Amino acid sequence: MEMIALGTITNVHGVKGALTIRTDSDFRTERYKQGNRLYIGFKDTYIPTTVQGHFVKGNLDVVSFVEFTSRTEVERYKGATLYIDAADRPPMREEDTYYYSDLIGLEVYMGTLIGTVKEVREAPQGHLLVIDRPHKKDGLVPFRKEFVETVNEQRITLYDWEGLL
Repeated sequence: MEMIALGTITNVHGVKGALTIRTDSDFRTERYKQGNRLYIGFKDTYIPTTVQGHFVKGNLDVVSFVEFTSRTEVERYKGATLYIDAADRPPMREEDTYYYSDLIGLEVYMGTLIGTVKEVREAPQGHLLVIDRPHKKDGLVPFRKEFVETVNEQRITLYDWEGLL
């Protein structure tokens, strides 16, 4: 089973065992649909859970699970990571769309190697690639067709724009 991190459990919400989650994943509402199977990474094991309900509170997601009915059952999971099995992810429906986890770790080239994708951030204008550049500050590049020439399983190639990085 290949597990993909969705986010970090930050706290307990209410008395019925709901958890607040700082989600680092794309497709938030799709991930937390009722009936979806998720896993809590706890003490070198994955605890299977089933989503019962979900709503957004500020910048956090509040998720309740079928398996938990009280606050005391879930308090121990504060700080744990929530995962999804890679096999449970639906395939991408549109061409040139990618899961964050597929982009993170790819090498980025603009003629020569400039670094690797460290993170994908959401911004009002679209997504930004955070590029870890050796011995330099991280670079931010809009993940848009105007800047990204190609994406494949090994690398991302950017157009050679003066001043882009």
